[in-house]
Amino acid sequence: MNIGTVSTFLVVVLLIASVVAASLEPHWSSRDGRRFIARAARLEPRDRPSWVEVRGRVDRDSILISARRRRHAHLNGTYHLAGTGEGSRRATVVVLRGDGDVLLRLPRNSRTLRAMTATSDPGANPPA
Repeated sequence: MNIGTVSTFLVVVLLIASVVAASLEPHWSSRDGRRFIARAARLEPRDRPSWVEVRGRVDRDSILISARRRRHAHLNGTYHLAGTGEGSRRATVVVLRGDGDVLLRLPRNSRTLRAMTATSDPGANPPA
C-alpha cells in the first residue's frame, strides 16, 4: 500500500469515529438510579433547547440538579417531576418543575427514569 491509500483510510476512520462520538448521549446512572449524569436544558417557549451536561440526585420527594459548568448555574436547583414524553434517538424527555421548568434527557431504559417515576408515585415510597 502506498502512503496515499493509508492516509485516505485514516481520514475515513477518523471521520466515522467523530460522527459516532457526536451521536453518543452522555449518561451515567448509579445502580439504584438515585444519582445520575445526563443532559438538561431550560424550557424556553421561543428558543430551541441548549442541552448541557448536569449531575443530579433523586431524593424521596425531589430531584436535585447541578450543572457541571459555572456558566450553566441557572439550572442548579431542586425540582419535582412534572411529566415525561418521547424524545429523539431512543430517549425520554423528563419535564421538571421548580423555580423554572427544566427538560432532562434520559435513555428510555435508564434506572434513573425508573427511580424518578417511582418517587413521583405516592404509593411507591411508604413512610419509614
